[in-house]
Amino acid sequence: MKQFFKTTIILSLTITFPLFAECNYPTKVEIPNGASSTTEEFMSGYQAVKAWVTDMNEYMICVDKETTASITLLKINKEHTPEVENRIIELQDKKYNAAVDDQQRVAQLLNEQVRAYKAAQAAK
Repeated sequence: MKQFFKTTIILSLTITFPLFAECNYPTKVEIPNGASSTTEEFMSGYQAVKAWVTDMNEYMICVDKETTASITLLKINKEHTPEVENRIIELQDKKYNAAVDDQQRVAQLLNEQVRAYKAAQAAK
């Protein structure tokens, strides 16, 4: 029974792990220029940023799943040590934190451009 359970877990992780093994960082998004964009250009750029934020959130979920899957595979294959697990977590945390930093930077830049857009519209 133990062998069946172990085989089932290995098989299921082998099948699902490739889904998580490749977390692709979203392509950089172009922040619209609030001072010079037309309404259509600005709204198009704004929507592109919103889509990018969604992609980044999916990327971070993928990184979390990838971390869990990697540690689980190590445990199943009897290659698990606290040092290896900590190294995996450290590397995955760097990926995750870089994504969060990038999101915060984009949010700040977008907010600046929204203010510039509103000022440009008020001046018309």
